[in-house]
Amino acid sequence: MPVLNAKKILGGLAALAMVAAVTFALDGTAGQVQRAAPSRAICDRTASPRGRSAQQLVDRLRPGQVGCLRGTFEEDVRIDRGGTPGRPITLRSAPGARATLVGVLDIGASANDVVITGLRLDGRGGAGPQVNGDRVVFRGNDITNGYRGICLLLGADFESGSALLARNVVIDHNRIHDCGRLPATGHDHGIYVEGADGVRITNNVIYDNADYAIHLYPDASGTYIARNVMDGNGGGVVFAGEKAGGEYQHDYASANNIVRNNVISDSRKYHNIESSWGGPRGTGNLATRNCLWNGADGNVSDQVGFRARGNLIARPAFRNRGQGDFRLKARTVCARILAGR
Repeated sequence: MPVLNAKKILGGLAALAMVAAVTFALDGTAGQVQRAAPSRAICDRTASPRGRSAQQLVDRLRPGQVGCLRGTFEEDVRIDRGGTPGRPITLRSAPGARATLVGVLDIGASANDVVITGLRLDGRGGAGPQVNGDRVVFRGNDITNGYRGICLLLGADFESGSALLARNVVIDHNRIHDCGRLPATGHDHGIYVEGADGVRITNNVIYDNADYAIHLYPDASGTYIARNVMDGNGGGVVFAGEKAGGEYQHDYASANNIVRNNVISDSRKYHNIESSWGGPRGTGNLATRNCLWNGADGNVSDQVGFRARGNLIARPAFRNRGQGDFRLKARTVCARILAGR
């Protein structure tokens, strides 16, 4: 694996910060995102624990409408009806405070064009959000489940040999942490891209999860993973697939996935970047220009079904990792990498 000398790289500044929640619209091209007009300052509909439930709120939303939550809701919520391209339904916190949903958020295969933003999503008693719709956006959320299971599952439920593919999902500027059963099972990840096409995972902080930060298995295609911090997870990123048999009626191999300009550090059990092929090997998978440090099993595994080039081995200089501040100190090599330079 080509590894550059960190001392020869000039420093730069990268501050990984949460951004204000905005509504996004997605076009039909895999991986392409276009910014819509800013959402209105007011909410079309609002719910609080003493009034209508979160489920009642989302059931009433129509394309282009914004639903706001105020307070803490203890319930499972399923979204079966979304918006339309350019007119998503949006679920967010009411202005002035971050609302909390304690329960499982399930976005069904018929719920396309949905935006989830500015919420605390706590899957205690179940797991994190499950997404089977197209053009779904998670932005600016805090996602956890107190070590109960997977944080965020994209494109689940393989049935009769075909996946319910989630297409063009965007996961951006979220904190994803403290998920996966303990002791670790190897099956509960920060983001589990199971059956999905054109997913974009950018600018997130993914930390302290029991298993992999991002698991691409068995049928993740065209995933773009960039400018994330992944620290203290069981493993970093794994390119993976599976042969037919058991629950799978066909061979699957994750392909054409790009991992670049990330900080991946202190993986507790596995490599920071690796692969695992139960069946055919994937093709077109690339890990490049990442800052890697201290993977328990090494920084990069044997390059089987993926290529690794131009990655750097350097200790990330977090401002205060112990306090959950994963911003990088100025003029460090990892800050430069994270900034995409």
